[in-house]
Amino acid sequence: MTNITGSCSCCSIKYQITGPVQKVVNCHCDHCKKMNGSAISTYVAVLDHDFIITQGEVKQFAISEKASKYFCGDCGTPLFNEYIKHSGLKMLHLGGLDSINDLTPSMNLYSESQIAWIDDVSSIPSLKQKKDSESATDCSNPRLTWSDLALS
Repeated sequence: MTNITGSCSCCSIKYQITGPVQKVVNCHCDHCKKMNGSAISTYVAVLDHDFIITQGEVKQFAISEKASKYFCGDCGTPLFNEYIKHSGLKMLHLGGLDSINDLTPSMNLYSESQIAWIDDVSSIPSLKQKKDSESATDCSNPRLTWSDLALS
């Protein structure tokens, strides 16, 4: 799978992967949980020279001396991370890609930090996403309302 595209939520930043995906991984480390505000972070590793920003300019935040996070300065969408120990790779956030169904994680990193309920996610009741008339790859923003959650 090559020539994959992606964007931030507001479409200010658009990018393209022009070469093969090196690996898709789930990270369970406490650092990624805190940095991304999620229980798990799924990354798509690509070589630096196979990644092109086609629109906009990304903002950078130095997470530590060894890692930087890149994101959209307008909407805050995380786009990719770079790590000194993985020089030459960009770790793209899976959710920013326009087509993700063919990308399956092949490894769980730092599984000792995995939240206990992750293994049971498929058994939790699900609510389907309502889509607007435009495709999600056209940067539409389908939204759920609080009433959709049937909180009581």
